[in-house]
Amino acid sequence: MDENKSLSSYYLDAFLDSYHEWTLYGKGLKYASRELRYCLNAQKKRLQEKGITAEECYEHVKDEIKGSLLKEGDPYEARILYREGNRMTTYRNGEKILKKYKTPVTFYGCLLDKKNYVDHLCTCPNCGHQTLLSELNDGCPYCSTVFETDDSYPCFTSSYMVNNIVERASLMDRLKRRMIIVGITAGLLIFVAFLFSFKEYVWYFRILGALFMGGLYGGVFAFIAYMGSSLFLAVKVFHEAGKSLSLLPGLNTRKKLTKKLESVDPGFSFEYFEGRILSLFRTIAYSRDRDSLSIYTGHQDLSALDDLIDIQYRGALQLKDVRIGENTTQIRIKAFLRNTYEKGHIYHKDENYLLTVERENGSFTDPGFSLLRIQCPNCGGSFDALHEKHCPHCGSAYDLVHDDWVITEIRKV
Repeated sequence: MDENKSLSSYYLDAFLDSYHEWTLYGKGLKYASRELRYCLNAQKKRLQEKGITAEECYEHVKDEIKGSLLKEGDPYEARILYREGNRMTTYRNGEKILKKYKTPVTFYGCLLDKKNYVDHLCTCPNCGHQTLLSELNDGCPYCSTVFETDDSYPCFTSSYMVNNIVERASLMDRLKRRMIIVGITAGLLIFVAFLFSFKEYVWYFRILGALFMGGLYGGVFAFIAYMGSSLFLAVKVFHEAGKSLSLLPGLNTRKKLTKKLESVDPGFSFEYFEGRILSLFRTIAYSRDRDSLSIYTGHQDLSALDDLIDIQYRGALQLKDVRIGENTTQIRIKAFLRNTYEKGHIYHKDENYLLTVERENGSFTDPGFSLLRIQCPNCGGSFDALHEKHCPHCGSAYDLVHDDWVITEIRKV
């Protein structure tokens, strides 16, 4: 196996395993960038405001499909990792379980690495303890002081998952198990019924007849169980396929958008763009003060997003329009989502949003770009630009559109 692919698989497994612990205790999340942590923390705060906790974990499945797509650059390289699995989510209010889901999914994460990066020692400003930068994501392990640090590499900058219709790998195992259970149960019942129904026959004839009839009808009922399960699965597949027909216009989005942007951004990566846009939307949706965000310049009423507790991607973006102007590029794109709401009870709903995003021409895709670590073009000072529209050091105005995509409109369609 390729060493880089094996190492990437290790990082993905470590991230997903630690995510379970993070959902429980808010600590222990490995290999997550500051921006991704910010988005996850915003979602956790939304849940806490509603008095809810969400435990989430991902388990491996038999014969799972996994892999990666590499986008090389200098000094950063981005690798989109994916892996099949089962997502288990449990919503609680105190000790009371509100909802419990087990969903087959394919998980995607953008793993960013920096060439020649070496993990280095940092000193806690409170107690003076020295430890590696990668160990300080949850604060100082000695005094628990949390302070701002740079990202350590490699790290995941974005993540999302797409629901699968069924758990592909265990499908046949479940069908076989159901056939065996139904066949044996039906066979035993027929055996006992036949054995005690024909007492006028000699006992060994009754046993032989009961064995024959039990085996015959056990096989018949096993076949019926197989056909019934297959029919149920077919109905489920067609039902989900019908719901997915609306996603078909998004099949060519990757190709069309890449071709349209090659003149203004030769290094454009649709996979990175996809994860970035979803990450920006989640951050806006979970934010308590959207007016202060630099990533959103629209003025729509987004109060309907205040009850969102989870946002899942349905696997498609549909390109509506691209306008390459003299100074900026504007993209209108439709995102297909499956949202989870809490309004007295927890429920899912498929919803589509039309997003308008904009970026200044001459700004190229930079996987290493971070909103939480912007260098002021006027004074060179570093600051968090997610909620700051002016440099806190010199007061100069900062417009994110110079460096990255900004969402200018969000409209439910």
